Formats: sequence, C-alpha cells, structure tokens
Amino acid sequence: MLAQRLVVAAVGLPLLALLLLAPERWFSAATTLVIAAGTAEFVLASPGAMSRTTALAAAVAAAMIAATVRAIPGAQSWSLIALLGTTALMLALLLYIRDEDRVDEGGSPPGLWWLGGVLYLGALGAHWLLLRALPDGAWWMFVLLATVFATDTAAYTTGKLIGRHRLWPAVSPNKTWEGFVGGMLLGGATVVGLPLALGIASPALSPWLALLAVGVPLLAIGGDILESALKRRMGVKDMSNLLPGHGGLLDRLDSLLAAGPLLYWIVQWTTP
Repeated sequence: MLAQRLVVAAVGLPLLALLLLAPERWFSAATTLVIAAGTAEFVLASPGAMSRTTALAAAVAAAMIAATVRAIPGAQSWSLIALLGTTALMLALLLYIRDEDRVDEGGSPPGLWWLGGVLYLGALGAHWLLLRALPDGAWWMFVLLATVFATDTAAYTTGKLIGRHRLWPAVSPNKTWEGFVGGMLLGGATVVGLPLALGIASPALSPWLALLAVGVPLLAIGGDILESALKRRMGVKDMSNLLPGHGGLLDRLDSLLAAGPLLYWIVQWTTP
C-alpha cells in the first residue's frame, strides 16, 4: 500500500506542479477534464447500476457547467452562489432522504445521484478555474493545495499519535477530535501564512484572515467527511481504484472541492 502511494505521488506531484505553472487556459482545460473524470467516477459508483453512457453524459454536463461559469461574464456573481445553494440542497437530499422514500440500495432515485454528481463536481470544481483566473491565481491555487495538504497531514498525524476521541464514528471511524484540532491549527496557519509570505495578500484581505484561518481547514475536513458519508450511502469503500493506494479521484479531491469556493470568494472580494 505504501509503495503504491509513493509511486502515485512520484508521478502525480510533478504533473501537479506543471499544471500550476502552465498558462491559465491550459490549466482550465486540464482541470475541466479532471472535473469530468471525477463526475463519471461518482456516477459509476452510485447505486442503480448506471451505464458508462450515463456517466459520460454526466461528465459532459459537469464540464459544461464549469466551463460556462468560467467563460461567461457575470456568471461568477450571485447566480453562482445560488448554484452553490442548489448543490448543497442536492447533496443533503442524497444523504438524508427518508427510509420510506427508498427506491434503490442508496435510498435515492438514480436520477438524483446523477444530478448530484454533476452539481458536486461542476459547481464546486468551477471555483478552481475561477481562482486560477484571478491575479496571482497560480499562487492562490498553490495556497489552496498547500492548505488542504497541511490540514490532512496534520489531522492524520495528530490522530495517529494522540487521537483518543472519535470525531464521527458512524461516518468516518478513523477520524478523531485530536486530529481535527491538529488539522485546524496547521491548516489555519498555512492559509494565513503562505499568502503573507508570498506577498499576494492585499491590504483588503486582512479583515478576512480569521475567517480564512477557520473556514478553509474546516471545509477541507468537512469535505472529506462529506465524501465518506456519500460513499457509505453508495455502499462503496472507495469511489474507484484509479489511483492505487489512494482510491479514486474523488478520494483525493473531496477536500479541495469543499474548501475552494470559500477561498475563491474571499480572494475575489478583496482583490483590487
């Protein structure tokens, strides 16, 4: 397992670095493909035995949402916040639909899983494209990636070393409150310290630093828990076996999907 993780990291990290350094249009194209692939993975893992054709249609729909939000002037305004609200509602339906409404093994109509995957990846993933398109966008994407990595690493390490109290055993039995605190502390320090060290934090960002320090790592942890809850509803351990030792794409992207919107909106609102 460890050897597989190291091989994936040895290949994936240089590719990720090249992607961040690439021109914005190439970053957007590659990231849109990742969004499409993640959507297809979600649909194929969903209950109801959906076909590859159905998964392909979902992938195209999510890619179109992300590309449209990035390309159309004005789509990044309050209409996008409404889309985020719709996405949250859809995911809540997938997680909390009542037992008497069950129509398949996952407790939700297959169409809801299809639409949920499209919105989950399309609406949330679009914020990566928007963040990269801002001034110093490549650096802000680096901040997002570094914060999520720091949060995840600190939570895992702290939980392994001193974790005693389970955070949410019914959903993610390996997570602990001690790990949660460790992840919040290092994640918060990263999301505040890196922009200051890189010189990309505008004066207008200063009043928002406390919200960044709490909100971004909190959403990163919450995104991981959300995906764990979705997988439990689906009845799967991993979204796929695409990344040996890691699971599927979504098993690596879940925290980025949840934390990206908050970072984008705060940076966008405070960028001159």
